[in-house]
Amino acid sequence: MVIITRYLSREVLNALLAVTSVLLLALLCQQAVRYLNYIAIGKVPTDVFLKLLSFEIPYLLTLLLPIGLYLGILLAYGRLYADNEMAVLQLSGFNQKRLLRFTMWIAILVSLLVLFLMLWINPWVSVKQRQAMESDEATLHLIQTMSPGRFQVSPDGSRVLYVEKLSRDRERAETVFLAQDKNNADNTEQRSWMLVLANQGYQVKNKISHEPYFVTVDGYRYEGTPGQNDYKVIQFKKYAVRVNQPATHTIHQEDETLSMTQLYNDYDNPKRAAELQWRISLAIATFLLGLLAVPLSCVRPRQGRYAILFPAVLVYIVYMQMLYMARHWMVQGLVPIAIGLWWVHGVMFIFIMLALFLSARTRA
Repeated sequence: MVIITRYLSREVLNALLAVTSVLLLALLCQQAVRYLNYIAIGKVPTDVFLKLLSFEIPYLLTLLLPIGLYLGILLAYGRLYADNEMAVLQLSGFNQKRLLRFTMWIAILVSLLVLFLMLWINPWVSVKQRQAMESDEATLHLIQTMSPGRFQVSPDGSRVLYVEKLSRDRERAETVFLAQDKNNADNTEQRSWMLVLANQGYQVKNKISHEPYFVTVDGYRYEGTPGQNDYKVIQFKKYAVRVNQPATHTIHQEDETLSMTQLYNDYDNPKRAAELQWRISLAIATFLLGLLAVPLSCVRPRQGRYAILFPAVLVYIVYMQMLYMARHWMVQGLVPIAIGLWWVHGVMFIFIMLALFLSARTRA
C-alpha cells in the first residue's frame, strides 16, 4: 500500500504543480501588462515593478490552488481510469474508500496551505504592497515615473511634465518642460499658469517636511494667464517646484490589508464578516473540490480522461460564482452573517455526497 500511495501522490502532485504553474504564469503575465500600463502613465515607477509583481504571487496562489488541486486530481485519476490502472489498484485492495481517504489527506494539506496564505500571508503582503506603491520612493519620485519624449499629465490636470532624456540611473532629466496650474481655479479662462523650461532637472526631498521638490537647472520661468500679455519672465540658475503627487491606489481593496484579529473584532460589520468568511471559504472550497474530483474522475476506458473536464470546470465556475454572489449579498446585508457564505458549502457538500453515491452505484 505504501508503494501505491507514493505512486498516487506523485501523480496528483505533478498534475497539481503543472496546472497551478501554467495558470500562475498566465495570470502573472496579465498582471505584468497591468503594471507596465501603470508605468507608462506614470502611476508606478520602474524600480518597484518586480517587487509589486512578486507581491501578486501569494494572492494568485490562493485563487489557483483550489482549481489546481481540482483539475490535478481529475487529470491524474482520469488517466488511471482511462488506462485501466485504477482497476488494477482496486484489485490489489486499494478500493474507493481508501482512494477517497487518501485524497482527503492531500486536500487537507492543500487547504491548510490556502488557509495560511489567506489568513496571515496575504494581509501582510497587501500591507507591503500598499507601502511600496504609496511610499515616497514609489509614488512621490517624479522622475522614476517619467517616460522620455512624452508629455505626462497629472491625474488632476494641474501639471504637465515633459523630459527629453533620462540618465541611466533615472535620477536626472535633460531638456525639461513643466507647466503647472497655480490656483486650480474652476474658471478655465482665469487660470494662471507657470511654465518652466530648463536644461536639466532632478528631484530632492526636504529634510524637515519630507516633501518632494523637483529642482530645475539653467532655465526660464514664465508666469501668467493664457491670452493675456501681463506675464513674468524670470531666468534662474536653480529653481525648485514642490511636487503634489496624488496618492496611488493599490490593486486590492482595503479590507484585504486587515489582519484576521481585526476582522474578527469587527465581525458584526457585514463587510468585515464577509471578508473573514471569504478567506476561510477558499480553504473550505479547496477541500470540497478535492473530494468532488474523486467521483468525477471515474471515466470509462473508451471515454478518455478529458471527457469529464468540461462539466467539471462548469461545476467549479458555478461554485465560485455562488461564493461571490453570497459574499455580495452578505456585504449588502441581504443575507445574515450567521448564514453568510456557509450555505454555499452546504450545497456543495450535498452535491459531493450525491456524486459519490451515483459513482458507487455505477461501478456496482
